[in-house]
Amino acid sequence: MYRTLTALLLAAPLLCAQTPTAPAKIKTLLITGGPVGGHDWQRVSPQLKKALEETGRFDVRVTEEFRGASAETLKSYDLVVLNYYDGRNKEYAWGEQAQNALLDYVKSGKGLVMYHFSTASFQEWPEYEKLSGANWRPNNGHHSAAHDYTVVITDADHPITKGLRKKLRQPADELYANLKWQPEGSYHVLATAWDEHKLYEGKAKQPTPGDGLNQPMLWTLNYGQGRVFATVLGHDPAAVKTDTFVVTFTRGAEWAATGAVTLPIPAALAEGGKREDVQPREVTPGVGAAPASDAVILFDGKSMAGWLKPNGSPSGCQAANGEMVCRTGSGDAVTEKKFKSAQLHLEFFIPSMPQQNGQLKGNSGVYIQGITEVQVLDGYKNPTYATGVVGAIYNQYPPAVNASRKPEEWSSYDIVYHAPVCNQRGQELTPGTMTVFLNGVLVQDHKEVRFRKGMCEAGPLLLQDHSGFPGAPDTTMKFRNVWYRPLD
Repeated sequence: MYRTLTALLLAAPLLCAQTPTAPAKIKTLLITGGPVGGHDWQRVSPQLKKALEETGRFDVRVTEEFRGASAETLKSYDLVVLNYYDGRNKEYAWGEQAQNALLDYVKSGKGLVMYHFSTASFQEWPEYEKLSGANWRPNNGHHSAAHDYTVVITDADHPITKGLRKKLRQPADELYANLKWQPEGSYHVLATAWDEHKLYEGKAKQPTPGDGLNQPMLWTLNYGQGRVFATVLGHDPAAVKTDTFVVTFTRGAEWAATGAVTLPIPAALAEGGKREDVQPREVTPGVGAAPASDAVILFDGKSMAGWLKPNGSPSGCQAANGEMVCRTGSGDAVTEKKFKSAQLHLEFFIPSMPQQNGQLKGNSGVYIQGITEVQVLDGYKNPTYATGVVGAIYNQYPPAVNASRKPEEWSSYDIVYHAPVCNQRGQELTPGTMTVFLNGVLVQDHKEVRFRKGMCEAGPLLLQDHSGFPGAPDTTMKFRNVWYRPLD
C-alpha cells in the first residue's frame, strides 16, 4: 500500500503536466470616444473589439470616458487600444492625471496599440507624440481619396509580420502620408505603402514631390519597458474588416501585450500561401418551388408521417390529393423533426369566408421552432390590426407590404430564419433574425425576433389550428410543398 501511494504521489505532477492549459486571455481596455466626425468611433470601435475577441486571445472592455482616469483604472489590464480623437477641442482633453496614468502604464511594461486617427489627438501634449512615434499634425498629415493599395512588409523577421506574405492588399482605405515623425531610431517601421501623388489630382496642400513616396503604415516602438504597435490602416468600418487589417491589427496587439505572437496567419496572407479556393458544396436546385437536393421534406403529399399533435398523439390533419388538409378542431400540426436556423418553404390555401371579417376569416400560423409565429390569414381586402395581418411576425412586426392573393388561390412563404446565439445557460447573446417572402415579395427584412425560452434549442415547425375559442368558425386550411434546408 505504501509503495502504491508513493508511486501515485510521484506520478501526480507528471499527470498534471500532461494537461495543456490555454494561455490566459489578454485583458484589454479599448479607450474610445470624443466628437463624432469623419472618423466615426461609434461604428468602428465595436469592429475593433470584435476583431480582437474573435481570435479567442483577448478579453476586451470598452470605455468612452477616460477623462479623470487614474492608475487604478488601468492596473488590471495588459493592453490598451486607442481609438480616440479629441477633435482639437479642449473639452475632450483627458487631463494631467489621466495622461500620466497612461504614460506610467506603458512605461511599466504594458502594451499599447495606436490606431489610425488616434495619431491626430492631443496636439498640446508633447509626450504623446513620443508615445505615438508619428502624428497627424497641422501641415504634417494628408491623404488622397480612399483607394486600393498594397502594403509592403519591410521587416519580415519581426514577430508581428513573420510569416506574412511580402505584399498585402488593402482595399478602399486612406493612405496616410507626410506625418510628423519622431527622430529616426526611436521607432521601427514594419510595413509601407506607395503614396501615388497623381491621386491627389493637384489638390494637395502639402509637398508631393515626384511620382510618389513610400509611407509607413505599421510601426513599433519601445516606451520605457512597454511596447507600442501603431497602425494607420482602417479608416472606417469596412476598412477594419479586411483580412490585411484584422491580421496585422490582432497580431500587433498580441505583440504589444506579450512581446510574442501566437495568432495564426490565414493561408491567403501567409508567405508562400495561396488563396484558399474551397469550392462550395454542390446543391441541385428544384424547378420552381420544388425543394433543393439538400432539403428536408416535411410533408410529401402522401401521408402525415412525421406530424403529430403537440401532446404526441397522431395529427388530426389528413393527407389528400397531395395536400395537408386541416379542419378546425384537428389540433395544431407539429413536426417530429426539429431545427434551429433554416430556410423554410411552404404553400397554403385559404378558403373563401365572405361572411366573416378580420381574424375570423381563414386563419392559421407558421410557428418557427414552435415559438415565433408568421401569420397566415386571408389578407385580401380584409383589414385587421397591423401585426396580425398575413406576412406579419405576429405581435412583433407588421409586413412591409400586403402581398396577399385572393382566397382559394395558393400562396407561399419563403422564410430565412437564423436562431439566436446563446450562452451555456440558455441566455441570448445575439438576437435571432427572420426574413420573409410572401408570394415572392419581401415582407420582413432581417428582423430581430423577440427572444423566448426554448429558442436556444432545436424546435419543430408548428401549423396552427385557429380554434378553441367561443364562436370559432369552421375553417379548412390546406398546406403543401413543406420543406426546409438546415442553415446551422
